[in-house]
Amino acid sequence: MYVKRGVLSPMGWFTLRYIFWAPFLFIFFYFDTFSPFVVINQLQTDLDVFLVKLWISCYTIPLTMIGPDLFFDHGLHLTIVHECNGMAAFFLFFAAVLSYPTPGSPKIVYIIVGYFLILFANTVRLVGITYYVIDHPEDFALLHEVIGRYAIATIPLILFYFFSKHSPHRRRTDQLVIQ
Repeated sequence: MYVKRGVLSPMGWFTLRYIFWAPFLFIFFYFDTFSPFVVINQLQTDLDVFLVKLWISCYTIPLTMIGPDLFFDHGLHLTIVHECNGMAAFFLFFAAVLSYPTPGSPKIVYIIVGYFLILFANTVRLVGITYYVIDHPEDFALLHEVIGRYAIATIPLILFYFFSKHSPHRRRTDQLVIQ
């Protein structure tokens, strides 16, 4: 139950804070049309494009990459756009960590580590899809829309699970202390 004696339980407070933080982060950093800090989203997309280009340039494959566009020899054309940069997954994780009732320093560590783990996982996802569609271009929709999205969506859940299990909890002040 979320309400105890007229006061929200810790899970209720977490839910309220999460409902605030998740839309706040998306509004201010993610949406191109009205985000004041959309440049951060663009920088993240540019970083993903750079990492994919760096990874792909190490191997000889039938692919040409010009900016965020990937041109395959068999005719498939892909573009890495803002929705591909992993920021949505990071913002969901970030909002959950900010909402969790724990002191600030573990939050900072987990947010930084979470960012780099999500960045790495997203780069692996983009490169994996790229390599697979070289031989199987007909499977792009399945890889991108189903497997890739669910895979990148589980990373923040796993990270938040470890964060919630290993971070110190704030002491509840509404409980009766018996000495």
